[in-house]
Amino acid sequence: MPRKFKKANNDTGSNKLTEAVNDAFVRNTCKRKLTNNAQESLHKVKLSEETTQPNASNIASQMTKIEKGKEFIMASECLTVGRNHETDSDITDMDANNDDQIPVDKDIDIELGCSKNSDNRLLYDWFDCPCVDLAKNLLGMKLVRLTESGERRSGYIVETEAYLGADDKAAHSYNGKRTERNKAMFMKPGTSYVYNIYGIYTCINISSKGEGAAVLIRSLEPCDGEDSMKIARRIRKSEKSKELKQHELCNGPSKLTQALGITKENGDQVDLTTSSCFWVEKGNPVPHSSIIACKRIGINNAGDWVDKPLRFYVKGCKYVSTRDKAAEANCS
Repeated sequence: MPRKFKKANNDTGSNKLTEAVNDAFVRNTCKRKLTNNAQESLHKVKLSEETTQPNASNIASQMTKIEKGKEFIMASECLTVGRNHETDSDITDMDANNDDQIPVDKDIDIELGCSKNSDNRLLYDWFDCPCVDLAKNLLGMKLVRLTESGERRSGYIVETEAYLGADDKAAHSYNGKRTERNKAMFMKPGTSYVYNIYGIYTCINISSKGEGAAVLIRSLEPCDGEDSMKIARRIRKSEKSKELKQHELCNGPSKLTQALGITKENGDQVDLTTSSCFWVEKGNPVPHSSIIACKRIGINNAGDWVDKPLRFYVKGCKYVSTRDKAAEANCS
C-alpha cells in the first residue's frame, strides 16, 4: 500500500486535499503502470503540501494539480494494452462521474496496441472523386487489414470494377435501391461495403463520390502476411490440394477477402479513413498508359451495361483474376 500524506491540520479544505491526494495514490495500487508525467505531477503535489501552510489559494491550486494527476492516471490505465475496461469497477466508477472524455493519444489503438493512423493512409479527400476515377486511382494502392491478433496483412490493388449507382443496371444500388445490405454504398466516400455471395464468400467495395456508387476490389498483389494468407486460403481447400502460389492467393474478389480475413461482420460499413484495423495506404500509382479498361466480369443481365468498359487492371499483371487479351492488344 503506498504511503499516505500526513495531514497539515484539521481544516476542512486541508482534509479534502488530503483525501483527494490519498485517493489518487490508492489508485496506484492497481496493477498498472503510471506514466512518468503522472508520477512527477503527484510527487510535486506531495512536496508542496508538506512545505506550504494551507490556505484557500494554496488548496485550490493543489486541487487543480491533483485533478491533473488523476487525469494522467486514467489516461495511463486506458492505454494499457489488452485490459478489459468494462470489468474494471474503478475505471467504470471514475468515468461515470466525469463529464469529459479522457483524451487518449490518437496514434495508439487501445484494443490492439497498434498504430491507428499510418503516415501513408489515404484520407477522405482522396476518395471523394467520381467512381471511375477512384477505380483507376486505387490501382497500385495498398489495402491493409490488421487482424484481431494485431497481425498486418496487405496487398497492392491491381484490379477493380466501377459500379456507378442508380443508372448502372449491374449495381446493387440500381434505380436508387437502398437496403440494409447495400447502405454502405450511400455512405461517405472511403466507406467499405462488404457483402456475402453464395452464402460463404464475401466481396469488398469502397464507396466513391456519387449516390450509391462504389468500387469493387477484384485482385491484390500480396505484400504483408503472405504465410498467414496461405493458411487462411487453405481452409477452403482440401488437405490434398497443392499449395497455392503467390499469384493465386488474392487473384479474385472472394480470394482476397479470405486471405485478409475480411468478413461482413468485421469489414462492412467501415470508415477506411479512420479505422484502426482496416485502411488503404499510398502505394505506387499506375500510369494511365498501363491501365487496361474492359467489360466487367459476371455481368450478364444488365442490358447495355454488360459491355461497358468499367473493369480496370494493371496491364500484363500476373496477379489479376482474368486478363482480357483483346483489350490489351488494343491498348497503345
